[in-house]
Amino acid sequence: MPDSTGVAVLGTGSYLPPTSVDNFQLFEMRSIRDAFDVERARATLNVVEGAERLDPAEVFDHWARQVTGIRARRVLDRDNGLTTEDMCAEAGRRALDAAGLAAGDVDLLYVACLTGSDEVPNVACTVAEKVGAPELGGFVLNAACAGFVYALGTAWASIVSGMADRILVISGDVLTRYVDYGDVKTAVVFGDGAGAAVVGRTTGDRGILGPPAMSGEFAREPLYMVGQGWEAEGEPHPKLHMDGGPRILRNAIVKMAEIGERALETVRLTWADVDVVIPHQANLRITRGLEKQLELPKGRVIHNIENYGNMSASTVAITLDEVVRGQHGPLPDPATILLTAIGGGYTMGALVLRI
Repeated sequence: MPDSTGVAVLGTGSYLPPTSVDNFQLFEMRSIRDAFDVERARATLNVVEGAERLDPAEVFDHWARQVTGIRARRVLDRDNGLTTEDMCAEAGRRALDAAGLAAGDVDLLYVACLTGSDEVPNVACTVAEKVGAPELGGFVLNAACAGFVYALGTAWASIVSGMADRILVISGDVLTRYVDYGDVKTAVVFGDGAGAAVVGRTTGDRGILGPPAMSGEFAREPLYMVGQGWEAEGEPHPKLHMDGGPRILRNAIVKMAEIGERALETVRLTWADVDVVIPHQANLRITRGLEKQLELPKGRVIHNIENYGNMSASTVAITLDEVVRGQHGPLPDPATILLTAIGGGYTMGALVLRI
């Protein structure tokens, strides 16, 4: 087993908006109903007994679960006045609490985000002020759904280099503000949330085991957003567009497995050493496909998209927090965890840690 790099995960935290919108509620939107081809979708429900008797809302629910695995998604309600930065700050506070630290005890703040309410001040500046440490240096990075892995890896490198001793790493996005609700296959997928981790120098044998594996492959069409902004409701604003289909699903499975393999090779481990795989939760068919492809001899792949939706890079951060807090069952002591993600661009990243 490789020696520890001396960078431990000191605490994790997450924030999920309290509002949950299930498929039936989503179907109440006029734009969704107008864009959804009920009979075409009904014809695809081959395994649903009595599909011909389902009403349109039931067809939509079955179709959404069959295509994505999603029953509901978390949504940051417009009426509460909260922003991406507010979610990030709350996740960060919870991670600091778990680590037994105050905001002033960390040296830097890195935020993975693509839906900040402001471009300037940037999200890191705003979140630093909200957590009570406005003097914190830091920055925002956008690696789409791989952003948390990229940010965590960057924090590891910063600590190993001597640049900092402790860093707060946060990922947060409010993707439902950017969904085109006339594009059904995109609208059913995305949700909102934020996750965080505090990492710091340690002399122990647990923590991030080595540098992340990172990779890219230019492909704009599978997922892209034109522009940014939080314009008032009813005004034109940027929209998120996502293509689907078997080719894209298969590519996500293959690439997350490949980048995970590279991360393991870097720290001289194999899949046989892995207890838990936390993949980006893009689609249940993707995470189930990854589970089937890996055939982990002793470990397991975590799935939690059903009631959250795809929250971009926050899916890995939130799932890590849940795993650390025992929400996905007991872990061996110690536990070797692989984080792996693929995002729009494409961006790909993986990282191995031991807790």
